[in-house]
Amino acid sequence: MSLKSQPTAFELAAKPLSDAEIIALNVMWNRLISVSEEQANALLRVAFGAIVRESGDLSAGVFDAEGRMMTQAVTGTPGHVNTMARSVNAMLEKVPAATLVEGDVLVTNDPWLGAGHVFDFVVVTPVFLGSRIVAYLASTCHIVDIGGLGWSAEGRSVQEEGVLFPVMKLRKAGVVNEDFINIVVANSRVAREARGDIISLMSCNDEGLRRLLDLMAEYRIDSLQPLADFIFARSAAATREAIDLLPEGVYQSEVELDGYDSPIRLQAKMTIGGGVIEVDLDGSSPLAPRGINCPLGYSQAYASFGIKVAVAPHVPNNHASLEAIRITAPPGLIVSAERPAPVTARHVVGQALPDLMLGCLSQARPGQILAESAGALWVLAISGQETGPQAPAFASLNVALGGMGARPGSDGLSTTAFPSGVGAVSVEVAESVAPLLYEHKEFAPDSGGAGHWRGGLGQDIRVRALKDQPLTVSAAAFERLRMGAAGREGGLSGQPGAASITNGQVIDSKGLYIVPPGEALVLRTPGGGGFGAPQSRDPALVARDLARAMISESAARDLYGQKDR
Repeated sequence: MSLKSQPTAFELAAKPLSDAEIIALNVMWNRLISVSEEQANALLRVAFGAIVRESGDLSAGVFDAEGRMMTQAVTGTPGHVNTMARSVNAMLEKVPAATLVEGDVLVTNDPWLGAGHVFDFVVVTPVFLGSRIVAYLASTCHIVDIGGLGWSAEGRSVQEEGVLFPVMKLRKAGVVNEDFINIVVANSRVAREARGDIISLMSCNDEGLRRLLDLMAEYRIDSLQPLADFIFARSAAATREAIDLLPEGVYQSEVELDGYDSPIRLQAKMTIGGGVIEVDLDGSSPLAPRGINCPLGYSQAYASFGIKVAVAPHVPNNHASLEAIRITAPPGLIVSAERPAPVTARHVVGQALPDLMLGCLSQARPGQILAESAGALWVLAISGQETGPQAPAFASLNVALGGMGARPGSDGLSTTAFPSGVGAVSVEVAESVAPLLYEHKEFAPDSGGAGHWRGGLGQDIRVRALKDQPLTVSAAAFERLRMGAAGREGGLSGQPGAASITNGQVIDSKGLYIVPPGEALVLRTPGGGGFGAPQSRDPALVARDLARAMISESAARDLYGQKDR
């Protein structure tokens, strides 16, 4: 069936669709989601960096001719997807659509236009049908190294963190901009991977473009706008219906993190009413002097995710389903960093924002919201300097994962990257791309908080250099070393994490650390909080869990000098 005769979003209320029209449009909607998924799968297949290829640290999506996200791939992180939802229009403001020709591709790694730090490149490809742009394909992924200090929170401004590219053309009328590629390669410590991942982003969009044009040819349509109107109207209505089921009111929540030099306070005031959820992050800590600040776009991405998964998880993620969720913050806070603030480890704050939102929603829906998760996406940025022909320089990027909060009806998931959803690079792959030896990697016993339902477990990891060379480790993302994830509805907190070197050095802040030759890095990631009072469990188990919880909290205070809060 042709969609040319379908009504616009404004006409949907006045002109009910027939069952046949609704079925046809939903079939096309699902077909369009599959286009986004094929985009993402193409990137997974051809990406050079293991953090993309193995962990899925990426996103892909189809946008209408106005730059509004219609569909996203299932594979992808909220920090990439929900920032990308705004990136296309932000990039088109810099390079207007009227100046684009077939074969053009736009690119930027501007943290305030894209995914929040210079390591994430956003690539946008216009889709032409004849002389008209009918859609855009967008994708983003993490490049292992882009110069500057590398993966470190030590920078005092974004200029120190790597090379920042304004919106420019990666490809001009079908010809790759080699000047851009050469600048990327010249500044990266892993030039082959950097070049490969940039080209991979462009290639995955090309795959999506082909699939999208095939889809339009199959259905004999020359515009996606009727389908976009249908998607947006249905998604907006379903989201507002879900919000209307919540009790109207104002709810407040607070989360405290270790921070860099001092603890970070994240504060939210959530107002629910009229089919809209508005969140004000005013009251959160001010800008930090090191690179754990979070641009507002990235804060909006993760805060929106935390609300949507709890309120309207059944509604596909797109421009309209996100419109009813509005996140604001005055400038100058750690959640609303402005140029030129350092932002490399912005996900330290971003990962905690869903729990901040869930804290508000637990007041609106008592007994129905999971406990706090570890929020632990500990980036294992490990590098080695050349010490001889048998020990060349290298840079490795992996992640260590913590436990998810216990749920109202089951234990929390262990070693699960909530809310990002990425996976860790497997030991086999990590050891094949860098001279590292993972001596062990296993669940951390009893790291989840006690409760009627127990928090998910963190993990124990021990890694050393395979060659006789020192390792440089960035602890920029080692969070919750002092305070574990809070329980819910009477559940106890999960254990905080711990990090050290086998020579006895304790890693207790977010700086750079040297692992001497022959020594190993030892990590224990934090567990998730428990749900429900532990008294409802077997008394013997309760006594055990309470004893372990008190021991772990006492040990954390002794180790880090933490005062009782």
